[in-house]
Amino acid sequence: MTNPPIPETPFALISGSGSWGVDFPAGVGEPGIGVVERGLAFDTPHGRIENFSVFRVAGSETVDGRERLVLNVFAHGWRPGVLDHASFQQVFWVLQQAGVKKIIAESTCGSLNRAVRPRDLVISADIIDFTQTRLTLLPDRFTYLCTGAQMFCPAIGEELERAALSVWPSSGRVYGRDDGLIMAITIGPRFETPAEARWLQRSDCDIVGQSAGPEVFLAREIGACYASSSYVVNWVDGIREQTWDLDGIHEELRLPASRVVLRAIKRLTADDACGCMKYRKPRPRQYHENVGGGKTR
Repeated sequence: MTNPPIPETPFALISGSGSWGVDFPAGVGEPGIGVVERGLAFDTPHGRIENFSVFRVAGSETVDGRERLVLNVFAHGWRPGVLDHASFQQVFWVLQQAGVKKIIAESTCGSLNRAVRPRDLVISADIIDFTQTRLTLLPDRFTYLCTGAQMFCPAIGEELERAALSVWPSSGRVYGRDDGLIMAITIGPRFETPAEARWLQRSDCDIVGQSAGPEVFLAREIGACYASSSYVVNWVDGIREQTWDLDGIHEELRLPASRVVLRAIKRLTADDACGCMKYRKPRPRQYHENVGGGKTR
């Protein structure tokens, strides 16, 4: 493989539908943000991934006073004209090689809760991935035990909520991680039927998205913390009468959504005080041994 060097940084931002149409990050107008490089593409064991960029955050804007680089990928790594989901593995392989430890993702979602309205911002507390995706970056079943507790990092969620409360317009509300909203995942691009929406609702889910499921589990596998900021663009069909205005809501909220994630990433630290990494445990050495009748190491 012939790759350009993958920048080394503990910080990554996965751009999604919440910022579509924005010249991200330069066009957001956040102080201390400067683009270093655009249009990066990398060969991975899972295929070639494009649309990476790197931006710099000035030390005057960070919580520790140190300049930092952030690795950013457009639209979860999705490419026009391609509907396979290999991009999730490709993106997270790159993040793993970069040494990323803290990941913020942004997106949009549909509401399954009649009280959670279009234009509300949700920082999810937990997730149900109904796809049970087979995408993985674990080397095998013997090396790590990745449990399902605390999938969304509370420390990153706190910074996302803090940033959202400072910029989110009054047309919507902000639900933080402590509000306990649960995200369902049904990988698109098709939307859910009314019957599927009611089934998801009865399964205790409040919103539904199409990207956080693969991402949050891959983040756990590579040893990184992850949190998602997602704003509601519609009630899912069958939940409540509505007038569809997805594009209008995008137009209204794409800049505030972009500001939320940029302000939050300025305040992240690379430490393990959140406790997320205790849920990714190396398995005992003897689990590796006698595979196929003989020692593997």
